[in-house]
Amino acid sequence: MSTLVVPEHREFRAGWLAESIPARFLAAARTHPERPALDGLTYAELARRAGRVAAAVRGARRVALLLDHGAQTIAAILGTLGAGAAYVPLDPRYPPVRLRRMAALADADVVLTSPGHLALAGELLEGCRVVDVTALAGESSGWVPVDPDSAAYILFTSGSTGEPKGVVQTHRGVLFQVAAHTNNLRIGPADRVSVLSSFSFDMAVTDTFSALLNGACVVPVDVRTAGLSELAMAAREITIYHSTPTVFRYLVDALADGERLPRMRAIVLGGEAVVGADLERFRRHFGDSCLFVNGYGATEISFAVQNHLTRADAALVPAGVVPIGRPLPGTRVTLEPAGPEGQIVIRSPYLAGYWCAPAADAVRFGTDPDGTRFYLTGDLGRLLPDGQIAYLGRLDRQVKIRGHRVELGEVEAALSVLPTVSKATVVARDEHLHAYVIAESAAGLRDALSDVLPEYMLPTSFTALSAFPLTPTGKVDTTALPTHQPITTALPTHQPATQASIPTHQPVTQASILTGLEEVIAAAWRAALDLPQVPRDQNFFDTGGHSLLMAKVQLHLETALGRRLPLTTLYTHPTVAALARHLSQEPAPSPTDPADRMTRRRQARRDRTTPP
Repeated sequence: MSTLVVPEHREFRAGWLAESIPARFLAAARTHPERPALDGLTYAELARRAGRVAAAVRGARRVALLLDHGAQTIAAILGTLGAGAAYVPLDPRYPPVRLRRMAALADADVVLTSPGHLALAGELLEGCRVVDVTALAGESSGWVPVDPDSAAYILFTSGSTGEPKGVVQTHRGVLFQVAAHTNNLRIGPADRVSVLSSFSFDMAVTDTFSALLNGACVVPVDVRTAGLSELAMAAREITIYHSTPTVFRYLVDALADGERLPRMRAIVLGGEAVVGADLERFRRHFGDSCLFVNGYGATEISFAVQNHLTRADAALVPAGVVPIGRPLPGTRVTLEPAGPEGQIVIRSPYLAGYWCAPAADAVRFGTDPDGTRFYLTGDLGRLLPDGQIAYLGRLDRQVKIRGHRVELGEVEAALSVLPTVSKATVVARDEHLHAYVIAESAAGLRDALSDVLPEYMLPTSFTALSAFPLTPTGKVDTTALPTHQPITTALPTHQPATQASIPTHQPVTQASILTGLEEVIAAAWRAALDLPQVPRDQNFFDTGGHSLLMAKVQLHLETALGRRLPLTTLYTHPTVAALARHLSQEPAPSPTDPADRMTRRRQARRDRTTPP
């Protein structure tokens, strides 16, 4: 086994679990006032900015955060916690309908936002006070003593009833995760810790506080807007990297052949199954002193099980799905009913709970006779001979889509209320959702769903049927549903409306319809979508695309065109023809030395951490 070299660090003491998150942050800020908390923002400056937020929300119980990924959100989180309130992150990219539901379910007192989202913030919850964080100034500070067992946040996950489900965690529960992350990875002031996940997910919670409570630097990157080239640039300076396996694969595949990231000393993956090919990527691009961590957990506990591998260990792991490892200290994991395979059950005093949902709480949580709480994950596991646990999938209809937890029932419920849909069923295949509806046409369903569901919950395909195939017990026979077509149109009315009447499509001849610039764009689409051809007027997202694949298109086009191409441009012009028209009318920037481009992007990142 390789010997891992780690920088100087400080053990996260068990006694600190009796404190609060803001108390531990202020201690770090006093110890490291001039160290960068984020690029362009020191610990002292972040503490002052958070103090102004705390003063603005003091007296509130729950504070909604309608802010973009970055320094403003981090200051708002710290300030909200410092005022003794719980924060409720609302991703501005979610549909307004979903944001209003989440704000109402949380019963927020205040919405913290920025100028670009003021109008939306005012529509979220009637009577809720709206505060523009960029307008806060002065030296005021609203820090108050905080009970470690008080609520720190409410994060909303997909719910089987059709409504988002709130998970509430305490300061003590967050600090338990920070302690495990700190001590397992030896995080210290010299580290730069990535925060790639939206703050609506627990992954960002662990990453942010594992950095800020240890004097390290937080490196927030929103792949959805920055793209893979920006992530690859940031990764060259990151020491602790954490993402879903999907994002990790896109990052590594964007690197040049033989390129290594020598500063990276820990790669932590979670949210999806890790496979042998991921370990091969790790061995190709990272050094002997880098640690590979395959983690398993849930929003209700965050990490509970981990498998730590060096490059030497990775070479010995058989092909296939990589085991998730062994329980972390402070958690006990069993398989129930007892045996070689069973449901994964987690016991810990640091479990979260559901917000105002006693029925859901009673189904998933329980208490042993000795007072220990347990959580029924709904995941199936197998105990391996060496004591490790292998993840085998879900027991219910919950699925993981690019690391996001999705209840198929919530997507079905959103489809079923649309006026043109009589019934709906949704299945997951190859990490994609496919919707089947009883309706005259599937046209327009994706646009209608995008008004109420976030992007990761939108099906890749929509197929209209006149009836669903049924099992002998009267349930939808999902195995008999037709394989989806990559492009969906209305059912021809002259055909019998059966499962066999799925429309076929004439092949598109690229050479006959594409201009030179369109061919360059189409080639990027084909590479990202793994399709032999793409229509010039088909929306990218209706052809099986999603945000991470759009980032891959961006990377291909930047290389092919030799110019910077913001992701927002691709989202605004989501067809081959539309993007070609836009780019042909927009003058390309003058060629710039790669070193100058890197300097400019670093400056842009610093600018994003500074308020107007």
